[in-house]
Amino acid sequence: MPADHAETDLDTAALLPLMILETVLSSQDSWGVTELAHELGLPKARVHRHLAKLRQGGYLAQHPDTRRYEPGWRLVLLGQRIQGRAPLVTLAQPVMARLRDAVRQTIVLSQLTDTGVTVTEVLPGGSPIDVVLKPGTQFMYNSSAQGKVALAFGTPEQVANWGALIDEERTPETITDPAELWAQVDEVRTNGWATGPEETYRGINAVAAPVLTHDGTLAATLAIVASIHYLPAPPPNDAVELLTAAARDLSSDLGFGRGDRTRTSTEGHAHANLAADAGPRT
Repeated sequence: MPADHAETDLDTAALLPLMILETVLSSQDSWGVTELAHELGLPKARVHRHLAKLRQGGYLAQHPDTRRYEPGWRLVLLGQRIQGRAPLVTLAQPVMARLRDAVRQTIVLSQLTDTGVTVTEVLPGGSPIDVVLKPGTQFMYNSSAQGKVALAFGTPEQVANWGALIDEERTPETITDPAELWAQVDEVRTNGWATGPEETYRGINAVAAPVLTHDGTLAATLAIVASIHYLPAPPPNDAVELLTAAARDLSSDLGFGRGDRTRTSTEGHAHANLAADAGPRT
């Protein structure tokens, strides 16, 4: 067996228990062995061996009647510990809930990484046509409203890295022309928010705003994501105002705007553009 194939097989074997746990957590329902094997594209016997070990370790539990698998006590405890070490999500949840209750659409918190915009927390809106994204979903920086916010409010070093991830074409509406993209990014920097009608998914729009840390650097993006029927382009003034107010609240919870200190140029731009009268510009 070639060395590179052996290394790939070794990596897959090492990661398979984590892949199983991630799959189990991707649904509120319990899982059967056959379902998990099909979802992972792996032999049933191989998946079963790992399930047995994860159950013995307390990471999974097996219902005595249905024999289906669900999160075990140790996995629940691990999740609680991770949650306790994730202040951004903890602080964001009540802000997201208030925004969700106000607009009745899905609210998405995303963080910015070297591999793309990554969905971190999702609160479904409960509308007749609801948009639900899974945490861990990634977009490139050109193919979402959140990505444009990142390019507009990231540090020069971040933007230099993220600027290499602007060639994804998810739909015919995705902005793939660099000149057009950077022109839109300039508008986002001026307006304080971004929109991406049908640029990530057909029939879906999003409006996103920056969340800033105590020193004015970009911590995350907050977005309303909905059917374009409920969130048209351009988005309604009240939706933008509610979103930017929520982004300001979360930024304040992270320490932005507190204390007497000299503001950086990035912070100054973002603070001005998150002013209370933010709304669509014509």
